[in-house]
Parts: sequence; structure tokens; C-alpha cells
Amino acid sequence: MIRVFVTITLLLFVLPSFAQSTAAPVQAEQVLFLGPLPAFASDSLHQSGKAKEQRQQLLRLLERQPVPVAGRTVELFGQRLQWRQLTPTEAAAAGPGVWFAQLQQDAFFKGRLEVTGVKAAQLYLNFQAKNGSSTELALATGWQQLLIFTDGRKDDDEVLLQVTSSNEVPAAFRLAAKEPVNNRLLTNAETITQLALSPDTNWMLLSFSGRSDVSDTQLQRTELRDVSRNQVQRSWSGQVLSRAAFSPDNQWLSYMANNTLWLMNLNTGELRSLLENQTGLGSYRWAPDSNSIVLQWTEADTSLQQSKAKMYRALEDRWRGHRDISRLFQLDIASGLVRVLTTDRRSSVLSDIRPDGNALLYTQRVNDRTTPPHASSALFELDLTTLQSREIGTFAHLNQVLYHRDQLLVVAGPNFAGGAGVNLPSDDYIANDYDGQLYLMDKNGEHIQPLSKDFHPAISSVAVNARGQVIAQVSEGDRSALYSVDTNRQRFQKLALSLDVIERFELANDRGATVLAVGSGVATPQQLELIRPGQRRSTVLHSSAALYQHIQLGEVRDFHVENPQGDRIEGRYYLPPDFDASKKYPTIVYYYGGTTTVNRQFTGRYPFHHWAANGYIVYVVQPRGTIGYGQRFSALHVNAWGKYTADDIIYATERFVAEHDFVDGKRLGNIGASYGGFMTMYLATQTDLFAASTSHAGISALSSYWGQGWWGFLYSGIASRDSFPWNNHELYVGQSPLYMADKINTPLLLITGDSDVNVPAGESQQMFTALKLLGREVALVEIPGEDHHIIDREKRYVWWDHLLAWFDKHLKDQPDWWQHLSH
Repeated sequence: MIRVFVTITLLLFVLPSFAQSTAAPVQAEQVLFLGPLPAFASDSLHQSGKAKEQRQQLLRLLERQPVPVAGRTVELFGQRLQWRQLTPTEAAAAGPGVWFAQLQQDAFFKGRLEVTGVKAAQLYLNFQAKNGSSTELALATGWQQLLIFTDGRKDDDEVLLQVTSSNEVPAAFRLAAKEPVNNRLLTNAETITQLALSPDTNWMLLSFSGRSDVSDTQLQRTELRDVSRNQVQRSWSGQVLSRAAFSPDNQWLSYMANNTLWLMNLNTGELRSLLENQTGLGSYRWAPDSNSIVLQWTEADTSLQQSKAKMYRALEDRWRGHRDISRLFQLDIASGLVRVLTTDRRSSVLSDIRPDGNALLYTQRVNDRTTPPHASSALFELDLTTLQSREIGTFAHLNQVLYHRDQLLVVAGPNFAGGAGVNLPSDDYIANDYDGQLYLMDKNGEHIQPLSKDFHPAISSVAVNARGQVIAQVSEGDRSALYSVDTNRQRFQKLALSLDVIERFELANDRGATVLAVGSGVATPQQLELIRPGQRRSTVLHSSAALYQHIQLGEVRDFHVENPQGDRIEGRYYLPPDFDASKKYPTIVYYYGGTTTVNRQFTGRYPFHHWAANGYIVYVVQPRGTIGYGQRFSALHVNAWGKYTADDIIYATERFVAEHDFVDGKRLGNIGASYGGFMTMYLATQTDLFAASTSHAGISALSSYWGQGWWGFLYSGIASRDSFPWNNHELYVGQSPLYMADKINTPLLLITGDSDVNVPAGESQQMFTALKLLGREVALVEIPGEDHHIIDREKRYVWWDHLLAWFDKHLKDQPDWWQHLSH
């Protein structure tokens, strides 16, 4: 596809260009020409009254296709036209048509682009229309895509396509068959956002979402496919389907759209609405007999609508929607009638429905201020015949509970039920309750059997089918994997999927326990795979690889070290696409440290392939304290706040530099977000190893985050177990970067959403204040209207631009981009 480029790549096919110059214009020697296209001549377009729309449709066609190369065909109105390699003069003489070229610059570029000697020229840079035949440029490092509509040659004027630099950064016109990955492709490429699998494995439902820059539209569609043939049987577009599920008898597909719960008969295709235009509809489950659905329905609180003041009722009152009440209802499929199942003034959350359909499990939140993590879950079983509830018990660290034969299957932290899952070498360690464990519990909550104490991966979630077969999703190092679980023998068997990171999965009721999973790999775009436990290889049903067929990625290699304490510290690094081992490269070190690993997904909020394509080595390190490596490893997160994590990051980085000649040890940058942002600030107080640092949504003072972050006191209930500002000054003051700001010498970029409720923007603001008063180099960037994660697409690009511009300034001695953004 033709996409926006903001990176540098190795050219597999390069056309000649004139010598680069920072003074004289650089002229394109050749372009690709598609034409003649008389229907797109300016006179014809003007007469139609839809010139913009007609050009947009041609641009949209080109956007969906691979990058133009000489000889590649495009079919228009029954004609097959070829892209031809011509000089600009030859292209102008060929009549009305479209020119294509790429513009490359190795640093932030300012200047002018213009085409002369042609009639009615219209420039499109990265699919964005520019005014007329010339335009001023301010371009990020990398490659840009240029399309030019022309009516052909203008009299005898000299035909030129040229670019002139105004900031002494050279540029060149190129044509290449392969491209580097770019930020817009990573955000625009279509991905699977929802999947459902029928219990008999006959049907699957897939929802897709992608984006077009040309039409500035989010493109969403949903398909119902026959699994055996992988063929589409029905499709939806123009509406967003959510919470899709198949009935246990395989007769119905249910889904929500436009605040309405719909049913589709899988035999006849008939559609009927069950609940129409209702707000507050939440998650739901089918009853085992397929005659009803149990759903969560939320009553929104209106008590503050007219209030001029808010008096807090609880710590959680800071949370948006905390006063809303979610209740359980049962919806009868035949009549469409609804009955309420829970009437408490506390919200109820559905956990599971018993296989015989006569009872269900649900939980309610219970505040417990005296015992970490300061909140527990009351677990109830509701008899669906009498509508009487019985409390099974109140449990801390409870994440998930399901029926499993005549017992309950529980996912919870190691400290669940008085520490039933703890497996640590001594009492000197405190278990990390983010390290999920698996348990069997009797239906009275009295007898608990740990199943995973000797299983190092952390249990994220489990699925149980009607036959009692169990599939667990786990964090295993920097991977997310699926395991089949034999609860009787306490055995775990890994499913042979080709994916590094499982995003979501579905488990069928067939004897083979078929699993449908979607995910990606460190260098593999998203794939959909089908597998059964015991199979040696999965079946790929859908792949996004075609969207990246024109992309050249750099290699990703593993790099693990053993720290002085004897722990294996895993890591990996990304190389630029045009990597040359004889060169020295600036390097960006990334980490999290906030108790989960930085996984191997293909893309995400921090696009490592994109950074590598900008000429950086990107080293990702997994320090101690993270889950997925066993309980002792993860326990080092508790009451540490940087102690072990910083040592590992520094040691691993020094080893990485020492063992790789292509890494420039004087041009190292580091970046982390959230807890990783805290680590960036903390590292700056401990070492001058890095030449530039970036902290996104970082914590500068543990006490202010603990008290002001919406979830600060709950996270600290695990990460700082039994430690508070009044009983552990050494932790809350001694480990807070703000109180050591005078030790910071590294240039520091602080970036945050100004509406962040998790780690409030004040955490960055107070560090900014300290460093400004100390006269240190610091910058603060706030993204307006954004929370902890930068979700808005265009703002995400601005966020990414600031990160790279900061590193370009300090690691590449290229300050122009940062100066441009600062004005």
C-alpha cells in the first residue's frame, strides 16, 4: 500500500537521483506515471462538480494497493494501465495522469516542493492535498509519498519536479519496491477486534477495524464464517457489533449494536431484537439450555447532576461511575421478558452460570481498609429457582472464578486464602499478587487446592467448556501463551500456536477442545489460528501479512544476561532495516518494571519497529520484579520501587553496549511509561549512563501517587504491601525521584496526558518544577484531553513525534525537529 513514511530504509530498488545539495534544488530524474487518464483531466473533473470526490476515489484505490513499481498494473473501467518509469518531461508529454515518487530525508526537513511545466498540477503528500503546484514542507525524518495529478505538459515550459532545503538537510527523490514500516500503517492496518466461536466449532464471528487516510474514515466490518471452509456466510458494515456470543445449542448468534441486543437464527438468518435502545447494557452469558441470557444492566447515578459540591462517600468515589449500580437480570429468549436477579445497592458482577443452569456465581466489591490490597470480593451463589443467594466467602486477590465439575476453579494471587498459593524460598520475600495462580476450591469456599505453585508462568485467565476441559492464558516471560490444564494431575500442556502474544481466545465444547486464538509475534503481524490440545501445529485462518508485504522490517534478536545475583535478565533488540554492523548506532533502551513484561506483540503504544526504522537500535529489557518468571522473581517488585529494577536495567545496558560494537555507548537514550516512567526518573538519580531520557506518565513522588492516583492506594496495596507514608519514610521518600532531583543531570522529557487519572499530570509537573529551579535541561509536554493512554489517533502521532524528536536532538545531534515542535 502507499502509506505515510516517517522512517529510513534499505532500498531494494532505487532509481538514480541528482546529487544532493543543501543550497541548490534537488530534481527528480524519473517518476512513475499512470495514464493517460482523460477522465481525471481538470476540465472533465470541473464539469462533473465532484472533482474532489473523483480524485479521492482514485487515491483510495491506490491506498489499498501495493506501492507502485514499474510494470505493476491498475485496472480502471475495464482497462489495465501500467505504471511506467519516465522522466518528468516524458510523463508530462504522456498526457493527463498521475505521477508517483518518494521523497527521502535523513533528518527533519524544511523546504519547498514544486512541480513546473505541467498544467493543472495538484500535489498530494502522504495522501494529503497541498495547494497547487508547490508547497512548503516541514517533514519528519524518513520517507514521504508524493502523488501528482496533472493535465500534461504546459506549452514549452521546462518540466521539473524539485525540492529545495531551507535548513541544510539534504533530500532526494527515490523509487523503491520495499518500504520501511511507518506510524500510520501501524495504526491504520486492519486488525481483528472481536472473535467468537460456536460451541460446535461450525461458526466463527470476526470483527475487523482499519482506517483510510484518504477518506479520513474508520472502516469497520464483521463477518460470520463457516469454520471448516473458512468462508464468509454473512457480513455487516456500517455498524459496530460488540459482545458477540453463540448460544450453547448452536442455534443463535447474539450481539449488541446501537444499544440493542440482537439475535440471529443461524439456520434461517432471521434477525430479531431482544432489548431495544437501552442504555447501560453490559456483559452477558447464555444459560446452558439456551433459553435465557443473564446480563449486567447498570443504573446510572444522577445524584450529582444538579449538585454544586461533591462529598466523598469512599476512596473509590473519585472513580468515574463509582456510584452507578450494576445488577443482574435474566432475559427470557422466547418472550423477551426480563426479571431482576440481584437487588442490592452494591454492584454485582456475573462470574459464571452452573452447567445445569440452576445457579450462578457473582461477586460484589467489599472495601477492606485494614488489610492490603484494601478491597476484597464477596463471592455468592444464586439459586435461579428460588432466587436466594448464599455467600460462599469474602476473598482478597480474587481475579476470576468459574464452575468446574463439582468444584470452583479460581484465578487469584499467591496470597489468596491466607497464602495458599505462595511458593517462595523464605519469609524474607513478600508474594506479588499480580503473579496469578490457579486453584480448585470447594463450593463452600473452605477447601482450597493450589494447582500452579510449581508452574512459573503467571495465570492471566482461564476458560472452561461444557465438558470441563480447561484452557489457561498465561504470561510466560515476554510471551503470552495458552496451556491445556489437567486439574486432576496438575499438569500444563502448552498449545503449539505460532503466536508470541495471544490477544484473545475462544474455547469450544467439542471433545477435542478446539481453541480459536488471535495474536501476533515480534515480527509477525496479527494472525488468527485454530488448534486443539495435542496438535503439533495450528491452522492459520486469517493473516494480516498481506498488509505488510511491501514492508521491510529490521531483524529482532534476543539478548539475555545473568546479573551479579545469578538471575537471568531477558531482553531483545530491534535493528534498523538497513542495518550495517560496521556502523555505530544510537540506542533507545525501553522497559516497564511495573510487574508485567514488555511483551512481543507486533505493534502497540510504543512502536519499536518504527523507532528502529528511524535509525535506532531499540533494546527492550525485562528486569526483576516482573511476573512470568516465577514467584521469587516477581516478589522483588514488592516494597522495592526501583531498587532491583534499576540495577538490572543499568547492568544489562552496560553489558549490551560492551558486547555489541555497533552500539554507540555515548548515545544511549531510555524511556518508560507509567511505572516505567517512574523508573526513568529514578534511573536519572542513579546513573549518568544515558544521554537523554523520556518519562511518559511517570510517578515522581510515591506519596502523591498513592493518595491522588485513582488506583494509587490499590496498586500500592500490592506493590507497597503494608507500607504507608507514615510507617515507611525510607520507601516513600527515599525511593521517590522528586526528593533526589538534585542528582539528575540527564536531559529529561516529561510527557503526559493532561487528563490522566491513573498517574495524574501533577507527577510530571512537580518534577518539571524541581528541575527548572535546579537549572537542569527538562521539557514537559502535555497532551490535551488524553488520559493515561494516548488514544486519539492524531494526538498519538504528535506524542510519538515528540519522543523521537527529543532523542534525535540528543542522540543524533539533530535539533531541528525538536525546535520546530517547540515553537
